[in-house]
Amino acid sequence: MKTSPIEQSIDPGVAIPPFHTPEALRAHPRFPEAAACLVDGLVSLYSHDRRLRSLIEYDRAVTFMLIVCLAAGEQGDQPETWLTMKRLNAFLPRLCVEPGRRINDLVTSLQDEAFLTTRRSPIDTRERILQPTEKMLAADREWLQIFHAPLALLYPDDDYHGAMRQDPAYQRAYRIASLTTLEIADRIVGGNPPADYFIRESVGTRLLMLLIQEVRDASDRRTGPGFYTRAATLGGVSRTHARNVLQGAADRGWLRASDPPGLYIEIGDELWDSVQRWVAEAIAGVDIVHGMALALLHPTGACDK
Repeated sequence: MKTSPIEQSIDPGVAIPPFHTPEALRAHPRFPEAAACLVDGLVSLYSHDRRLRSLIEYDRAVTFMLIVCLAAGEQGDQPETWLTMKRLNAFLPRLCVEPGRRINDLVTSLQDEAFLTTRRSPIDTRERILQPTEKMLAADREWLQIFHAPLALLYPDDDYHGAMRQDPAYQRAYRIASLTTLEIADRIVGGNPPADYFIRESVGTRLLMLLIQEVRDASDRRTGPGFYTRAATLGGVSRTHARNVLQGAADRGWLRASDPPGLYIEIGDELWDSVQRWVAEAIAGVDIVHGMALALLHPTGACDK
């Protein structure tokens, strides 16, 4: 029986393997370490490549990963499974992303930067089939490693080796399994307003992770002076943009800025708890798909938790 909100977001016909629930994760004595592991990973994710930095933004991240998922699930002799813009646009609304010019521009930029190639459909030459390049797949494997790392830290005896080794076979199985659990991501974000606000802002996720990283060891949960400038530099955005995103959170009561400004930013209890809950739900969702991926790789020998 599917009892948790994460489980209930999955189609009733999909069997859910044993997994570590958000409640179990938060109760684990090493959960603070696991949360720090994910925060640090997201701060560093794609920081070396300015073309990928914005992919932490929700709409872009979803589109990027959905392309990888749909490509992994292609069946060569079944045209209805081929990755076309029409098929991509049909899936996006399931994740609360609206197709349109912005998505078309993102796909075009991925082609221009050698993350995607295209070929003409043998059935309809007006239609083009998208194909992720190794460069795109490598970026996705980096994402998978970062989101599996907290699980590997908490449960070293469980089999998270495929993700941690960035194994292409595991990646393909994980992305095929992801197609049956697409609504998990939207459920986690949509049910958590503070996290939802940051994740949907441009580079908001990285700004939030930088904020959490700076205050997590401070008893008053306050940054040091000059955080706007540091966050802008590390986030690859203007100081004005960083200030505006954080001011939006302050306007909602989730954090407090010093008066005069610039001396510190203080995280409120609601935002702090929101991030802890988002971390637990995100890695629990990853663990569900991980179990499904193992079942695809080892149909008769998938590991129980």
